[in-house]
Amino acid sequence: MKPVDPKTMRDHLRAAGKRRTAERELLFEIIAEHPHLDANAIHQLAVERNPKIGLATVYRTLSLLAELGLVDVATLGEDHSHYEIRQDDHVHLICLGCGEIREVPPPAALRKLGEDAGFEVHEAQLEITGYCETCRGRRSSGSRGDR
Repeated sequence: MKPVDPKTMRDHLRAAGKRRTAERELLFEIIAEHPHLDANAIHQLAVERNPKIGLATVYRTLSLLAELGLVDVATLGEDHSHYEIRQDDHVHLICLGCGEIREVPPPAALRKLGEDAGFEVHEAQLEITGYCETCRGRRSSGSRGDR
């Protein structure tokens, strides 16, 4: 699946009988520019461009964009949602040390798991937590000093 562009977003809104608003376009733009943010962070960025936009508008819009399949919602190892523009299937590698999020293509084995079970895979999402190279280095050098 290819990333969704602003024109496609407008087409999806129109097809769903929803209005195109400046707030919806602004929030879509922010998500495209800053993937993996939560609603509060998206709201903070939106207020910088439109001081009148409310947090309730952000939540309603995020819900609508997810419902229309324009954004993906992921927890990214936390207890709340993060948002990104819908794009090709990918795996999130989430560092438990610094919070860095890397995206990598999913291994073909993910689709094969479903197919082997007689399941037609439409989309695959996976979050893997661990430590990036930098944080692994910090952890191992810190643990040596504790010995």
